[in-house]
Amino acid sequence: MTGLFLWFIYIAYAFILTYLVMGFIMAFEVTAAVSGGKFALKWLKEHFTYEEFYWSVILFYPMIKLGYFFLEYLPSVFTHEIRCHFDLNALFYELFHSK
Repeated sequence: MTGLFLWFIYIAYAFILTYLVMGFIMAFEVTAAVSGGKFALKWLKEHFTYEEFYWSVILFYPMIKLGYFFLEYLPSVFTHEIRCHFDLNALFYELFHSK
């Protein structure tokens, strides 16, 4: 019984760590794209279709918001300069509808 429990813990940790790593990557790229980074926009266009990006945003939304908070909002509080607003609709339009 103990061996089965250890495998369950191992698999649970693997899922949690995978979510955190992939969420960090998505959060960084989406925050860079929202703030106007050309490389981030190009990377997202190359690696995601509309549906893949849509489901990735739904899956990693808490990490994306946390990344935006630490990378954009918190520094803007200290510098009194707002550089970008969190607008996923504008990001989707820029990635998939503009030519």
